[in-house]
Amino acid sequence: MAKAWTTAYAAVAILYFAYGSNMDLVQMSNRCERAATVSTAQLPSHRFIINSRGVATVVPDRASTVRGLLWRISEEDQRSLDRHEGVVQGLYRKAFMRVNVSSGRKVRALVYVATDSTPGEARPGYMEKIVSAAEECGLPQTYIDQLKPWLR
Repeated sequence: MAKAWTTAYAAVAILYFAYGSNMDLVQMSNRCERAATVSTAQLPSHRFIINSRGVATVVPDRASTVRGLLWRISEEDQRSLDRHEGVVQGLYRKAFMRVNVSSGRKVRALVYVATDSTPGEARPGYMEKIVSAAEECGLPQTYIDQLKPWLR
């Protein structure tokens, strides 16, 4: 499970919005030792897709909202995510975007956006993990139902 956040890391805290497999608590615990969940959140004016590489990304869409999980991560955790997301290889780029937190506040959060936004099919087992994580996070069923068509 994700570790509890301590004040020792507060000075270097980064908010990170996960909308794909990084909503999974076990996966994030393995990738980011110091990560702690903050709350569910929404990225307005974007839509969730699976790209031609078979992984999740978000694309601009004024009529849609992407839901996910907001994490507080350390700089070390961010470097780990950069490696896992393939930032150096050009698979994902990092962007800071405004997300709406479940409390109603808007915060600036790191979002990994794939450089390939061509729709495709999910890798085997990938969407099942995302749907399961979305359910565990308590995302609304209406949103989970929007994810399900991406299942293989």
